[in-house]
Amino acid sequence: MPTEVILPRVDMDMTEGSITAWYVNEGDSVKQGEPLFDIETSKATMEIESPASGIVRNVTASVGDTVPVGTVIAWIYATGEAVREPEDAIEAATVQAPEVVSATADAPAVPSARELATASSRGANVGTRATPAARHLAREGGVALAEISGSGPLGRIVKNDVLAFVQRTTAAAGRSARLNRIWLQRGNAATIVLVHGFAAESNSWRPLWNAMRGAGMFADVGVLAIDLPGHGKSPDDDMSSLPEIAHAIEAVLTDEQVEQAHLVGHSFGGAVATQLAASSRVPVRSLTLLAPAGIGENCNWAFINGVTRANDRAALKAWLEELVQDATFIDEAFVATAEQQLARPGRREALERMANVYFRDGRLRFDITALLSSLYVPVRVVWGAADRILPIAHADRLAGTIAQHRLAGVGHLPQIEAGADVARVIGEQLR
Repeated sequence: MPTEVILPRVDMDMTEGSITAWYVNEGDSVKQGEPLFDIETSKATMEIESPASGIVRNVTASVGDTVPVGTVIAWIYATGEAVREPEDAIEAATVQAPEVVSATADAPAVPSARELATASSRGANVGTRATPAARHLAREGGVALAEISGSGPLGRIVKNDVLAFVQRTTAAAGRSARLNRIWLQRGNAATIVLVHGFAAESNSWRPLWNAMRGAGMFADVGVLAIDLPGHGKSPDDDMSSLPEIAHAIEAVLTDEQVEQAHLVGHSFGGAVATQLAASSRVPVRSLTLLAPAGIGENCNWAFINGVTRANDRAALKAWLEELVQDATFIDEAFVATAEQQLARPGRREALERMANVYFRDGRLRFDITALLSSLYVPVRVVWGAADRILPIAHADRLAGTIAQHRLAGVGHLPQIEAGADVARVIGEQLR
């Protein structure tokens, strides 16, 4: 027989509650004890667990509905059990409405250990812990709650968190018109979008572009390189989260009328490209990551500090040589380009601020592994076995569904030291 799902009483004075989130849809399978929906009362917001295992059917209350206590709002059917009309299901159900002991009038409901363990892994708005006002504002603004850090109790997202995020991303999108971009080649519908790493800039892609032209497989494809905020000829804007930077780049793609994007990201740019692939409204067809940051925790903090603070060409050259296995790739032109970027007024300070946000004390302050696992586009990762900035051992954390290309005798710049190999990988992505 089907099991009733009722709106429970979570405090003694409660007569009704508002549905603020459903964690399942009609026809979904659910296990007993898994989160089913959230309700809000005048005193608390609480997650309600499934009373049984089976298939969710006959959902009668939607998000935003206010429902009297004891109302049957759905049924859980056993696998293979015939679905009844709601009236028949009411007659057949034998499980009584559970009484849920919750918060007192003086304290909010405390999530269970299972809630805390699973809350951080839910990517959709329906599964992220947030107040009803925050959910409403996010829906109105088309914002993914998974991109927002909550400041409420136990990390719950509140209205002000959404407002602050919208303000930051709106400002980022507005500033994106000033992000420097270089069309290495105009193409038809598809565009390869190149996102460089920390302390680099768009011109650093030219060796790879030469290898791509030599491969002869990119004749009809656009190739667009974008300077990150605080890099190259882009302004020194402080963007303190990957979603902010991704929103700014997405606005560039929209401004440039990119219809389909094949993203290629190096190092920190790999993390940005992953965030962009997960959230962009511009269709992303593939993602190629070169020694991406955000898969493992540790990084070469001495290199990051050394590059941003080097005060003469010899010192800068010594640090830049850490990027490669073969130091001959760090020629005078390479050093001069890096020196020119660092000479821009305020550039060193901007890079130091960014380093302290994302890489402080040699520990990466972000993790993209969950995002990578959630993507439904082809993902390939290229890594040099001799990388001294982000060790190739990080790649051991990648899911088995992600293709890996490990290159012997190559450092942190596979696009320079093994340009032909990287071009071939990107070409396979386009196919």
